[in-house]
Amino acid sequence: MKRLKKLIIINTVLLFISVIFVIYAIFSFQNFINQPNSNIKKKVYVIIVPNQSVLSISEELQRQNIIKRYDWFYYYVRLSGKSKDIKSGVHVFYTNNSPKQTLNELIGENKNDVIFSIPPGFDIKSIAHRLNRLGLDGNEFYKLANSKSYAYKLLGYHAPNMEGFLGAGDYFVEKKETPSVLIKLMFELFKKDFSDFADFNRIDKSLYDKVIIASMVEKEAKVNSERPLIASVIYNRLKKSMLLQIDSSVIYGIKDFNGKLTLKDLENRENKYNTYMHKGLPPTPICSVSYESLKAAFYPAKTDYLYFVSKNDGRHVFSTTLKQQNYWVDIFQKGKK
Repeated sequence: MKRLKKLIIINTVLLFISVIFVIYAIFSFQNFINQPNSNIKKKVYVIIVPNQSVLSISEELQRQNIIKRYDWFYYYVRLSGKSKDIKSGVHVFYTNNSPKQTLNELIGENKNDVIFSIPPGFDIKSIAHRLNRLGLDGNEFYKLANSKSYAYKLLGYHAPNMEGFLGAGDYFVEKKETPSVLIKLMFELFKKDFSDFADFNRIDKSLYDKVIIASMVEKEAKVNSERPLIASVIYNRLKKSMLLQIDSSVIYGIKDFNGKLTLKDLENRENKYNTYMHKGLPPTPICSVSYESLKAAFYPAKTDYLYFVSKNDGRHVFSTTLKQQNYWVDIFQKGKK
C-alpha cells in the first residue's frame, strides 16, 4: 500500500513537472514567434530559390541574423501550414522583425525588387547609367559617389570620391532603395574582399595606392594569370620613376571618350590621369576591381618586366627591354612579321 502511494506521489510530481514544462515550452515558443529578433534595425536581402526547403531557408535566415533559432522557426513554419506559400525571389527582411513578420515576408509578393550585377571594370559613371536603366536613381548615386565628404565618411581617408571602392558583384534591392544604401552595399562587398589582404579600418595612402594599382590591372588584364604580371610591371616602373603609360588610365580622364585613343590624347597634359605625361599613379582608382586584381596589387609577381603589349587574343607579351617591346609591338600592333 505504501509502495502504491509512493508511486502515485512520484507520478503526480512527474505529471506536474511535465505540465509545467509543456506550459513553459508553449510560452517560450509563443514568445519566440512574436518577439523582435533584435533591438537593432538592419535591412537584409535574401534570395529564396524555387523549391528551397524550409530547413535550408531557416538555416540561412539564422546565418543572416534575421532569426535566433532556425529549428524553432522551422517548426513554426511547418505548424503554420504555410510552407507551400513561401515565394521564391528576393526578400527584404529587417533584423528587428519577429519570426511572425519574417514568415509574412516569405509568403508575401515580391513586386518591387531588382536584381542587378556590377562587373569588374565598371566605373562610377557606368554604374550610375546601369542604375538609371533599372529605374533606380543613378543620377543621385553618381553625385553622392563623387562627394569628397561622403567618401571620407565611409573610407576614413581623404579620397576625392568612392571610385574603386564599390564592390563588383550581384545585388538584390528594392526599386525604391536610396542611393546612399546602394553605395553602402557596394562598399561592404568591397571591404569583404579587401579584408583578406589588409585591415580596412587603417587605410592610408599606401593602401589607397594599392586600390589604384588594382584598378589599372583590372582594366588591362583579360585573364587572371596575367594580373600579377601586369601588377609587377606597374611596380617595377614606379621604382625606376618611369612613366606608367597605361592607356586605360588616360581614357578614364577623357570626358565622353569616343572609343579611339589619339596622339593628341596621349600628349594632353591637362588630363591628370594621363600616365604618358604625368609620373606616378593617377589621382584615384579608375574602376571597380575584382578579387583577383586586388590580390595582384598586394602580391605582384616577382619579375624584371617593364613593358607589355596586347596580342590579338587579348593576352599580353611581357618584355624587360624597350628593344624587345618594340619588336612585339611591330608584330602585334603594327602587323609586321
